[in-house]
Amino acid sequence: MSTHLKHIGLALSGGGARGFAHVGVLKVMEENNILPEVISGTSMGAVIGALIANGYASSDIINMAFDKTNLRIFNVRGLKLGLSNHTYVKRTLEKLLPSSFEDLQVPFYVSTTNLTTAKHEVFSSGNLIDAITASLSIPLIFKPVKINNHYYADGGLVKNLPASSIRDKCKLLIGSHVNHIPDTCNLTKTSQLIDRAIRISIHNTVATETALCDVLIDPPECGHYDMLDFKIFDQIVATGYEAAIQKINKYQYI
Repeated sequence: MSTHLKHIGLALSGGGARGFAHVGVLKVMEENNILPEVISGTSMGAVIGALIANGYASSDIINMAFDKTNLRIFNVRGLKLGLSNHTYVKRTLEKLLPSSFEDLQVPFYVSTTNLTTAKHEVFSSGNLIDAITASLSIPLIFKPVKINNHYYADGGLVKNLPASSIRDKCKLLIGSHVNHIPDTCNLTKTSQLIDRAIRISIHNTVATETALCDVLIDPPECGHYDMLDFKIFDQIVATGYEAAIQKINKYQYI
């Protein structure tokens, strides 16, 4: 194994509001002095991952969510079927993050779906904001993002837990997956139908990715949360925190 490998890698899945469970995982890592040295993320995992890669602590991200000026990226309950633009998403990301991957403190890899080639594609250099926006673009809700004459959408369509993006770049890989499928469901709203369909569609594809993780945090409790439950993000953070405590043992990393 190459001596150039980073020690700790962190892969973060998509999942909308459930992505705040990643913040709880980060909090446990911080408490145990486990610092990710390379990070990958899809969709909401790309947002949280970029914030971590830019040096924000778990407490910083929680404070961002409480700040009403950031609600437009952390709360999309008003969205409905259609092709919404990304203006408010980009404005918020530009306020919180640098414009390029190269300006982040930690190497970062964003998973997207290339709609033109129908393949998974990873961005790790160049325009950071465009890459994250593409990874967030849920089909039928957001317009695809055009980058270099190709159209891109939510990375979760093909790789919702991007462990393979950094598996060869770290010695120990922690995966945080937040899309457990509950046995019961309520499909009275469009968002609930989309959420359920997404969870089912990614279920089989994520199995090969979870197998690549040395430590997998996949709280069943996340199954009870809708992808638009941003108003109770603090409860979701706590869910990730409790799940991470059960899995992360600081002594194996020191």
